[in-house]
Amino acid sequence: MKKSLILLVLLFSVFMFVGCKQNVRVTDNFKVLSVEEIANKDITIKFVVRSGVISTALVDLVTEFKERYPKITVDVEALSGSYDLIRSTTMIDINSKQAPDLVIGYPDHFAEYYSAGALVNLTRFIEDKKVGFTEEEMSDFLETYLKENRGFNDEKPEYIYGLPFNKSTEVLVYNKTFFEKLYGETWQTKIPKTWQELETVGADIVTRVRNKEADNIFVQSIDPKTQVKTYLKVSDYLATGKFIPLGYDSADNAFITLTRQFGAEYTKRIDVEHGYVRFNNQQSKDAMAYFKGLKDNGIFGTSALYGLDYMSDAFKLIQSVMSVGSSAGVGYNASAGFAYELGVAPIPYYSADKKYVIQQGTNIAMLNQNSDEEKLAAWLFIKFLMEPEKSAQFAIATGGYFPVRKSAYETAKYTEYLTNPTDDKVHYSKAANVVLNDYIEQEYIYFVDDAFVGSAAIRNEAGAIFNDIMVNNKVIEARINEAYKTLKPYVEAGK
Repeated sequence: MKKSLILLVLLFSVFMFVGCKQNVRVTDNFKVLSVEEIANKDITIKFVVRSGVISTALVDLVTEFKERYPKITVDVEALSGSYDLIRSTTMIDINSKQAPDLVIGYPDHFAEYYSAGALVNLTRFIEDKKVGFTEEEMSDFLETYLKENRGFNDEKPEYIYGLPFNKSTEVLVYNKTFFEKLYGETWQTKIPKTWQELETVGADIVTRVRNKEADNIFVQSIDPKTQVKTYLKVSDYLATGKFIPLGYDSADNAFITLTRQFGAEYTKRIDVEHGYVRFNNQQSKDAMAYFKGLKDNGIFGTSALYGLDYMSDAFKLIQSVMSVGSSAGVGYNASAGFAYELGVAPIPYYSADKKYVIQQGTNIAMLNQNSDEEKLAAWLFIKFLMEPEKSAQFAIATGGYFPVRKSAYETAKYTEYLTNPTDDKVHYSKAANVVLNDYIEQEYIYFVDDAFVGSAAIRNEAGAIFNDIMVNNKVIEARINEAYKTLKPYVEAGK
């Protein structure tokens, strides 16, 4: 485990924010109080998160925090919908002077909060002698996660404006039962390591499904009187255009990851408030053309092909047998109506020197439209969540998210989770082992694109481009040119 952890740290240490030059938003007009100064005050803080596994996992942690600090109440507001909804809602709250005390979000979301002058410089708390972290404790955080939260202040780019919270990556999930039944003892060799291998095995899967070789694998119903089984005719899906071997869950991530795997530039950050689109290049077009070819051959697609929001919905119906998606969402692919075993593997890559896989998941930030007492209460809750045992507890409770401190990976609970998970966490444990073992051994490279005001809008457009090309058959060159018009404020003059 320790060897894997050391390699994990090296694996995660592959990107840095570009230093800024002129943008400074003063958010330091507060006093860091001591715990004694708020000990007798009833304080309520508001924490905005996404509903689902995150809000559910926080229930026990909030209760435990209340036991430690009886006078502090954490009001968790769980928003249903995307992280982008949290961003837009928070910006409305900031503009109306009703910002929450704490919020989770991506670096590009924090760039907007910083630009609005609403992001608290956590370095003030981190370095405080009474309530902060020691140097040893700060070195226990995975550095690549901390780097996402630096670079906002041009004059002091080392300042930290957030701390890592629910971190994840992408993995390949596959229907193990399908592969075992279709390929017998050689099934493991059919899980594609590269996109070129997908091209081959995907074509073979399509042929076999067309030849009805998969029509007697999945039981659809059993007659209660005769016990006669009726099997799902997977070939019927193919005949109606409702079957593809592999689907990519996030169109945004697909565009960003696949173009990077082809060596393309996506965006370029100048500083926290300025950056440019850079994907109008031959490598990006080559990537789109390659995957459009796979789509045209019935091998590859996205959930939009089915009119669905998530590939997991198609996966559970056996309309797909492989899917690239978040490690945090692996469990959504688990068997529902049809009995099958789920497998997890690294995402395919295009070339051995560009094994890129996205680093994702949100960070936690403090906003500054509150009192000094509320700021300290919010900081105490952040610090509580960052404790190794609590970080491991949160990661296990949510499933596919990972601890944010090195020592959390070595706790007894997390070690048990990796080696002997409970039944409801088996799939997430498999994903965690892929990250801690396969990605390290196979030398994958994690990446995060530098955030700036507007990069969230660029990301949304990237997803729209991908779906338009894959689903709506838009011409690649024309669709990218159209995107550059849509994103005109982020197009560099002469580019």
